[in-house]
Amino acid sequence: MGDFAAEGGGVHPGKPIIWPTGKASSSPVSPSQEAQIAGGVRGVPPRAAPTKPSEVAPTQPTQPGAPAVPAKAAPSIVRPLTVEDIRSHLLKLQIEPNDFNTTIASKMLRNGLELSRTNFVNLMTLLQGTNKSQAMQEAALVMLMKGIDSPKAVQVLGQYFSENPGLATQTLALQEGLGNLISALGMGKGLMNANLVAQLGALLSQFEESFRNLTEKGSRINRGNMLNDVRALKALLSGVQDKAPTSDSAPAQALSSALMEFQGKLDGTMQNLLSQAILSQSGRSEVNYLYHQIPNAMTSPPKDFEIVVKRDGEGKDSHVDPRNTQVVMSMETEHMGKMVISMIVKDNKVYVIFVFSEKEYGAEGRSKIAKEFGEFQQKLADKNFLITGYQVKIDPAMCNIRPYLIPMLPGLEDLLRKIDIEA
Repeated sequence: MGDFAAEGGGVHPGKPIIWPTGKASSSPVSPSQEAQIAGGVRGVPPRAAPTKPSEVAPTQPTQPGAPAVPAKAAPSIVRPLTVEDIRSHLLKLQIEPNDFNTTIASKMLRNGLELSRTNFVNLMTLLQGTNKSQAMQEAALVMLMKGIDSPKAVQVLGQYFSENPGLATQTLALQEGLGNLISALGMGKGLMNANLVAQLGALLSQFEESFRNLTEKGSRINRGNMLNDVRALKALLSGVQDKAPTSDSAPAQALSSALMEFQGKLDGTMQNLLSQAILSQSGRSEVNYLYHQIPNAMTSPPKDFEIVVKRDGEGKDSHVDPRNTQVVMSMETEHMGKMVISMIVKDNKVYVIFVFSEKEYGAEGRSKIAKEFGEFQQKLADKNFLITGYQVKIDPAMCNIRPYLIPMLPGLEDLLRKIDIEA
């Protein structure tokens, strides 16, 4: 394992991490990195068949005065990375090589993180106070890759990964909760100051209309403004609940129940918006993107558009370069199931990949895409973009936005999946 050590005493499988489109998102790697990507371990001697005791390798006679012939370097052997290799390296880092730690180490390698003691300790620190589930592990990995040191953010993001909430579904639930709350306020007019009830009812009606516009008209979402509005409404209703009379009467019980239920729905929406904001934070180039959920008003009931846009470079100074990026849109369609469109942009040239979840949808999709492609080309041409080609794929796994949010190294998936099972 000595030749596997990177700066800081870690194991690093190399780059590039790619988004799952078959095209790398970073520059080509050197041959040494390619060997590491394949899960290779350097410096391990080959297993040769034993020679007979009488067999001795012939040596070349040395001529007097002839220059010494340098000895040939031992060949560099590459073999598959094993569970024992990872456990051995954990021991070298003075980390107990138990099953859980080995699994965490394999996930670090799969996601392109250097397996150093510092990175491992930081990851475990982020997992403190969580249930350490698969979703929490993924959240901690994203935080580490983005350089965010916040266990609280890990819990928010881990819950988001675990529950997979949709903003469209949550917005519909908010509309329902607002309707119940407005009705409960009307039933309990005598319970609170009439002026307060009237003002609160008018405010809630405005929120109800804005939420309806999101799902029915596909209004544009300003995530920051929406998050601030939801927080402010939650704080207001919390104050109202503190002042609401407590009694066993039906109107009082209905109002208390409606207030509590609606605040819970506001909490869920805030968690979703916060998770989107966390995922949109800058970081390493592999996880440096913007992420948005937008209710899709073209489906009934409304589903979500999920959109990921790659930033150029990494860190706080990175930005979205419209001429050099990748845009991925995931959506639920009414007649063709789940669908992902990935557009790879280089200069003013665009290559498009359409991915469907099932074969039958793919056949129908090919027909519709071919029929509408000319119009699509023209719309992009009007914005000075040239489509160089497209392809249609059938891949259920690729119809999920998660691989774009937590990209993996190519070539390590099968190997490290085996490690996870064994560990």
